[in-house]
Amino acid sequence: MSTKDLDTDEVAEIYDELLKTYETEWAYRGHRSLHLAYYDDDHDEPGSAAMNTMRLLSEAAEVDSSDRILNIGCGAGEDSVWNAQAYGTPVIGVNISESQLEFARENAEEHGVEELTTFNYDNFQTLETVDDDSVTLVWGLEALSHSPDRTQALDSARRVLTEDGRVAFTDLFLRTPVETLSESDRKKIEYIDDALGLRIGDIDGFETTLRETGFENIEIEELTDGIKPCTKRRRKFARVAYPVGRVMEKLGLTTKMQINGLAASSKIHKLIQAGVLGYYMVTADRAETTN
Repeated sequence: MSTKDLDTDEVAEIYDELLKTYETEWAYRGHRSLHLAYYDDDHDEPGSAAMNTMRLLSEAAEVDSSDRILNIGCGAGEDSVWNAQAYGTPVIGVNISESQLEFARENAEEHGVEELTTFNYDNFQTLETVDDDSVTLVWGLEALSHSPDRTQALDSARRVLTEDGRVAFTDLFLRTPVETLSESDRKKIEYIDDALGLRIGDIDGFETTLRETGFENIEIEELTDGIKPCTKRRRKFARVAYPVGRVMEKLGLTTKMQINGLAASSKIHKLIQAGVLGYYMVTADRAETTN
């Protein structure tokens, strides 16, 4: 894991730099998701598999029309739009990239759910724009891996939740603590962290943090096999695009951040194949009191 401080502005800069790459993928998928796609027998194309990840999390969270959802790290708003469309529930999306927030607002308008969705510039570490006890579900697709302090992020989530509120997340996690990894694998994780603005932690440690910050009835389901086709496809793209990108970088047509992002995608798949990284879905209820 990287030992460098994770700066919010730097994370926003990374994702703004990668927008051109994501826009290419959006055109291929047919919608503006940024997250990993979950493949199964009924969802074997990139677009439907990406939507499938949202479906799985919404079903695990038991979303219905009575909910008020806070979507942390909302990106271009695809999962906010998904929940608003599928359940008619109001959704607040927060993000630290103004560029992505503009995409999210456009996305909501294009799908006719602009009245159900609100997109605010806010750091999910502190959630300054969200009132206490104001939402029933805090939702995040691959958001918490960007958190430099998960205790703070979960404390903020607990604060804005109603007494019967809950959280639902999917994300990449280490299968074991970073201290147990080989030096080579630790260096790969550090590269991924720095290239994509992440701080990947281990799944058992995250479960402990949930309990310590006042959550109970924790359910963890591994989804790794379902996202392997997605990470494999990203690795194939990276292996082709990386050498081209290096040439383009020398010509000033691309940036070091974009090149590093491609390399990081390739390393993610290798670590998933090696069993170092896993993809997990986590749900939990807000407890009455913290432990």
